[in-house]
Amino acid sequence: MSIQTEITRIQTARDTIRAKAIELGIGGNTDKLDALATEIDGIVDNGAVSADVKEGETYTIPKGYHNGSGTVSGVAGGGNYKLQSKAATPTKSQQNITPDEGYYGLSDVTVGAIPDTYQDVSSVTATAADVLANKVIVGTNGDLITGTMSNNGAINAEINGLTATSYQVAAGYTTGGTVTLSDDIETALAAI
Repeated sequence: MSIQTEITRIQTARDTIRAKAIELGIGGNTDKLDALATEIDGIVDNGAVSADVKEGETYTIPKGYHNGSGTVSGVAGGGNYKLQSKAATPTKSQQNITPDEGYYGLSDVTVGAIPDTYQDVSSVTATAADVLANKVIVGTNGDLITGTMSNNGAINAEINGLTATSYQVAAGYTTGGTVTLSDDIETALAAI
């Protein structure tokens, strides 16, 4: 072998090593063999890197050589979570309280008290007898009360002065009506 052939072979090997060093981010475009040897010697042999990572945590893979037989596994529970605390105002409809963007979940949700104007029923004076049957109200203690008052509808009656001298209006609710005095009362009075 000639010296020129040996120099060409060494230059080709250097260029191959240089290209790989540049690809790995440890070498430069003009590094000579001795610099490349130092850079390659500085690569740490990490072998099989394995780690268990809890939820919410991160794991930084160390710089260096890895033989490819290691694993990084996620382990449930006990993680380092970024949680959010939220407050909600009560409404008449169901609410879904969810964490804002960037939070893993909710640490707590505080639902404000029902405003006094909606929860104070102490001024209620109606009883079951004051409310139509099958209608429901809220009593002074907040319990539901079903009404018992009869619904008598329209009342229409006639008093003739002879056989019917009065009309008893039934207790309960009425939509109105008419109680009339017939002409027979005049006949009855004239006979007296």
